[in-house]
Amino acid sequence: MKLVIREYLSMLKESRELDALLPDLLLSMGITPLSKAQVGVRQYGVDVAGVGPDLDDNSIDKLFLITIKQGDFSRKIWDDGSPQAIRPSLNEIIDVYIPGHIDEEHKKLPKKVVVCCGGDLKQDIENNWRGYKNNHTKSGDLEFDLWDGNKLTLLIENFLLDEYLFPQLVQKHLRKTIALVEQNENEPRYFYQLIEEILFRGNLPKEKNKNAERKRQKALCIHDLSNNIVFYWCQEEDNLKPALLCAERAVLRNWDWMRQNELFDCKVTNKKFTQLFFTYLKVTGAYANKLQSHCFVRDGLFGYGADELEYPLRTFEVIGILGVLGIVFWNLSAITRDEQLRKRYQEQMQAVAQMLAALIENNPPAFAPRYDGHVIDIALGLFTLINAGYTSQAARWVKELSNQIIFAYQIGKYFPIASDNYNDLIALEVGLAPPKEKLMELSTLLPMLAGWFAVLNLADDYKAFQ
Repeated sequence: MKLVIREYLSMLKESRELDALLPDLLLSMGITPLSKAQVGVRQYGVDVAGVGPDLDDNSIDKLFLITIKQGDFSRKIWDDGSPQAIRPSLNEIIDVYIPGHIDEEHKKLPKKVVVCCGGDLKQDIENNWRGYKNNHTKSGDLEFDLWDGNKLTLLIENFLLDEYLFPQLVQKHLRKTIALVEQNENEPRYFYQLIEEILFRGNLPKEKNKNAERKRQKALCIHDLSNNIVFYWCQEEDNLKPALLCAERAVLRNWDWMRQNELFDCKVTNKKFTQLFFTYLKVTGAYANKLQSHCFVRDGLFGYGADELEYPLRTFEVIGILGVLGIVFWNLSAITRDEQLRKRYQEQMQAVAQMLAALIENNPPAFAPRYDGHVIDIALGLFTLINAGYTSQAARWVKELSNQIIFAYQIGKYFPIASDNYNDLIALEVGLAPPKEKLMELSTLLPMLAGWFAVLNLADDYKAFQ
């Protein structure tokens, strides 16, 4: 696990990644975060501040002032002339933050300035760092420390990945998930088991007191950390599909766990769930960005060794993923009070809808579902298209879907089978399937399409479909 965490930390960026992890780590160490990093806000060198026991110094309470930097601690980022370099940040902490930005109740506490980075302290800067510390340290009042990748790894393992909330079995599931990120043949079942271990077999408390809230908060933090570790590992392997499935399952199972335990009114638990949700959004956004160029090319989803059977299955899978993403942005734009953020969510929804419309137009299997269960993907896609104003494209899709399904059923091939069974699909492909009446004796897709004829006011087309 040390190697897994160490590799993960080395991939983290400063903004919204390493600084998002740090407050949870501090909390687990018994240090209460006083502030968090904010984009676009002058912070005078301090990205995260906190008060609590210094475990390196007999648990004496101190004021921690942490500046976060990405990657290695090297000569390049020590003092390159920019305000974002380490030395100018430390100078600002000493000259500006400590004299004028510390609350009265914390002024008398010893102060510990920490440089936090996910990489290594490079040899060419060791003497500079040691000299700076020696020149500015004031015994009993001001000291300096470095939390590099190695130190952070140990802290995370000791305080976040403890046996109580992150048992060996859970760590084993995470390692197996990472080992299989190159494969797409099966779902990431080990990660699914990890979720069940943390949420449903971990005896997490349901009470509304502070102690119970803290334990739930820590468990969800572990869950989110596991999500991110898998995501970054998948990025390294250039295969985001497992990370997407893990992130989706994490949101769904966490929501169900909160429902079962009546925790929707717990602000602390809700906050951690929101963090999980935005991790899902980050992973799905990365997946969509990777697919974007393929959506605007004829038969763009046919590549990567697809065949006539896999092509339609992959097409509807991507339609469902993009449909959900579009609905997420639509809902976020509806509930946010920040006008600038609302505009950004609306733009993102439009971009997803544009991708979806292009994908449908450029990939003919989008008009020929092979499973009755593709009704879900189609419905999600239609919601996104209509909410984004792509009504004419949605209407054309509904009409073409209906025509293709009816024609395919008449000829006895390529129609959506009710069983959603891959073996039945193969049997139909090679002419060894049961009669078509048996394979389509039940349909949720046809009545759903009938409903969309009404929604889209396609009365004349509906008569022909009927």
